[in-house]
Amino acid sequence: MKLRFLRIKNFRGVQDGKIFLDGHSVLIGGNSVGKSTVCEAMDLLLGPDRINRSSAIDEHDFFGRRYLDEDGNPTAIEIEGILTDMTGDIERQYRGHLEHWNTNSRSLLDETATPEDIASDGVIPALRVSFCGCYDQEEDEFRAETFFSSPPVEEGGQHARFGRVDKRQFGFLYLRTSRTGARALSLERGSLLDIILRLKDNDRTQMWEHTLKSIENIKPPIHEIKQLKEVLDEVDVRIRQFVGLSKNDPALGLFPSQLTRDALRKTVTLFGASERSETLVPYWRLGSGVVNAMVFSLLTFIADLKDNVIFAMEEPELAIPPHTQRRIVKFLQKSMNQAILTTHSPFVLEQFPPESVIILDRNEDKELIGKPLELSGLKAKNYRGGIRHRYAEAMLGRGVICVEGVSDEEVLKAVSYILEEECTEDAPYTPLDLSGVTVVSVDGDGNLPQLGRFFAGIGLKTYALFDEQKNANQADEIHGVYDRAWELNYSGIEKFLANEISIDRLRDFLDDAQDWEDYPIKNFKYEDKMNDDDVIKLSWKLLKVRKGSAYAERLIEEFCYMKDLPDLLCDALTQVSDDLSAKPFAIVAGDDEGEE
Repeated sequence: MKLRFLRIKNFRGVQDGKIFLDGHSVLIGGNSVGKSTVCEAMDLLLGPDRINRSSAIDEHDFFGRRYLDEDGNPTAIEIEGILTDMTGDIERQYRGHLEHWNTNSRSLLDETATPEDIASDGVIPALRVSFCGCYDQEEDEFRAETFFSSPPVEEGGQHARFGRVDKRQFGFLYLRTSRTGARALSLERGSLLDIILRLKDNDRTQMWEHTLKSIENIKPPIHEIKQLKEVLDEVDVRIRQFVGLSKNDPALGLFPSQLTRDALRKTVTLFGASERSETLVPYWRLGSGVVNAMVFSLLTFIADLKDNVIFAMEEPELAIPPHTQRRIVKFLQKSMNQAILTTHSPFVLEQFPPESVIILDRNEDKELIGKPLELSGLKAKNYRGGIRHRYAEAMLGRGVICVEGVSDEEVLKAVSYILEEECTEDAPYTPLDLSGVTVVSVDGDGNLPQLGRFFAGIGLKTYALFDEQKNANQADEIHGVYDRAWELNYSGIEKFLANEISIDRLRDFLDDAQDWEDYPIKNFKYEDKMNDDDVIKLSWKLLKVRKGSAYAERLIEEFCYMKDLPDLLCDALTQVSDDLSAKPFAIVAGDDEGEE
């Protein structure tokens, strides 16, 4: 399930706005531009519990607080969304409401569409759902409803209701990071724990009955505590002067709850013990970063239980360090049908390709619009290189690997990914992000000693990977500055890879790369009959001319297993893992991601 289009009218700070989405997306923009409003609008439209609250909307939810027009007539909040990529079961269940979305023109087919139009490339089934909220003058209250927009109804008719049961099947989850502790870790309706309980067991009657009886029969009862019993006995005597009480003893009692489901939902609190203190304390005492990680662990649980998940999250960077931000985004992209995030963090932003970055802005008519990021002539490698503040990231971590160029950086990250995918209990490996290690390109070997001293001076574990040095004294200086350093014994990472990766993998790489859009055709033609030496030379030449364009990274990730990787790189990263191994502080993303 994916949300392709969102239209908002008269909601909070947005008088009118529309946003197109294709898949995983990150929303960026200035403060107060409307990022949170977009998330809240999605929750009103798709959230299974929001619309059922007694106060789904109020005066402040209307644009300019104007819920009545100049003539005193109610105005309406209108939100419309178009959903696609549904499972076959959902398509069959809601076939009476299906329309068709053209992914090329980003529009719905109208009633004049022919079977040929529907069968065209890029046309897919869609469901259009709507929210409407307004002030009911007769009842003096605000009303809200969600419904299927199709099929159309005659004047005075009503659309089919898009209710809680429907929404639960669609799987929309919304995490407000700033309210993490308020509801997510409680048992209140709609909390993450409540969602998990509902997904695992639809019949929770036995659970509540057993719990309530256990509290009622707690031994010893609270009212048997000596000091409390003395007070209650005196109160009992005094009350009997005015009203009749039960002849049973005791006639008064104290319980830790009202012995109702709703009371338990509001009073039960999750406790946790931190690594440094093994004493169980209420979750909010553990610190906001730990709380956010706990919340995220519940999201991984939900993702494993549900087939369709559209997940929205505001600013995952709040109280979460950069390395964990990346882990969270990678998990969401891998495990959710669609992840829609808002952020101010370069560490979150770098995980999304330019076309998935939606810039929220206002046009000349003050309408909210979402524009995909356009590089406008900026080279992709320059975009990737400038999106992250490398030094700031390193300073917030535990260690740093300094390399000489962007290709070296790409290669180390790709090798780390392969090692993580293929690690075992007998050969464990902690990936760079979980170790808190940042790879920093220093743009030339002359900067290596200087930056090594800087990072060491602020207490980081320092590592370096560098090209073969003509001057032995320079190599000795680098080794002396860093905790550990590895020399490639080649004049660059490109030549190193071309000579250290097997011929079969290089041939696979060259054969496939010829079909890439930016492959340099002239003087780079590959043929199966080429001898091994020519394959090595062509690979080196190609990697060098496409330096910074992810060719080296793709060679590793797309064509190599751990057995194919150069020993020097595997040994170096394994050593870093051994030095800085740590328990993951972001929850793992499923069986193929390892154990916590």
